[in-house]
Amino acid sequence: AASAVVQQPCPHPAVWARVCDPSLGQRLSALGLGMVSLEEGDAPLVRDLLLEHFRNPALEVEGKLGRRSQDKFTAGISAESFAELEARLCAGLPSFGLAPGSAPPEAEVTVDRFHAIEGGGGFRNSNRARGANKGSTVRSSFACDDSDCPLKEPFEVLNKTRLSDCHIGRPCGDVAPPPNCLVDMRVSFSLETVVPGTIIEGMPLVYERHKRRQTFKARLFRIQLTHVLQGQRETFEVEVELRMDVVKHRLEAASVQADEALVVTRELVAILRELSQQAAEVQLCRKRKRVEDFQAVELELRATSDEPEVHAELRRCVCEGKEALNRAKQYLCGILRVRFSSVDEVALFRFAGRQVARVMQRELSEAQKGSEGASQSDESDLPAA
Repeated sequence: AASAVVQQPCPHPAVWARVCDPSLGQRLSALGLGMVSLEEGDAPLVRDLLLEHFRNPALEVEGKLGRRSQDKFTAGISAESFAELEARLCAGLPSFGLAPGSAPPEAEVTVDRFHAIEGGGGFRNSNRARGANKGSTVRSSFACDDSDCPLKEPFEVLNKTRLSDCHIGRPCGDVAPPPNCLVDMRVSFSLETVVPGTIIEGMPLVYERHKRRQTFKARLFRIQLTHVLQGQRETFEVEVELRMDVVKHRLEAASVQADEALVVTRELVAILRELSQQAAEVQLCRKRKRVEDFQAVELELRATSDEPEVHAELRRCVCEGKEALNRAKQYLCGILRVRFSSVDEVALFRFAGRQVARVMQRELSEAQKGSEGASQSDESDLPAA
């Protein structure tokens, strides 16, 4: 999927001819062209896909927060950011149609099961299910009782086909995220086709996930905060899903559909950027606190690693060879965790690794000096020529 950010205004000359031809809007709309020029930060690919597919009743358009690497997008944010977003959404976002003081939505607990359909079942490959070996998959969703156990019958069975992914907020051609980009955004276009529940009978189960979701409804979209458990994997997902009945009504009533699609796109991107900024603020504050906590005790950490008993154990592990280096790091990190429980564990683990590397370098240096001293001693023992 291509990046959807354009930095230059729309070059089409017809956008400047609005007052010259009263029928221009209808003709441009029929061609999928608008009369409003693009601005920096717009997402024209999202607009174009919306214009192309908005009449399809199976269309789903959703934006997600996550982290983008060179070859994939991983949905989800940190647990702390998730909790902060939940609190802020419960407090209300009036600018996006979430009234303050409203009662928080009840959490909906569901279980999704993904089944591989042999021979494709007449469906297009969704390429979404892990381990599905490129076969088509069908998702059956079950409501849960008060003990969070799934009911016997699913409330929906769907085949989901991905049409396109649009990565938002990054210039075209960028293959790697900037180091200061903590939260990325992606808008996905998919088709959700309802299928008979009997189709999954006897079909192999690919994987299952347990979801706890809160849905905040605004005029144009639904913001969904979902805590997902899949085996031992836990994620905290933030989604913004367009309410396609509202979008369809707005586009069909517009004199220039391309312009109205651009307005809808801007509203979608705006709420995604607002949520990503708030999530990033939490991560930045957390990172700043980690650094401050570590710096406050750094001298004490170094003094602990230099204690005779601790240093002797590190030397012993280092002298055993590479296989014992990780044991040395775990040993030092264990001591530091007990004495400095308020410091972030990841920071302690990294510090322990640096200290083990320092001990190893010191041992190598002393061994090299000893070898050079022995060589010089051997040369001095040789008889003079």
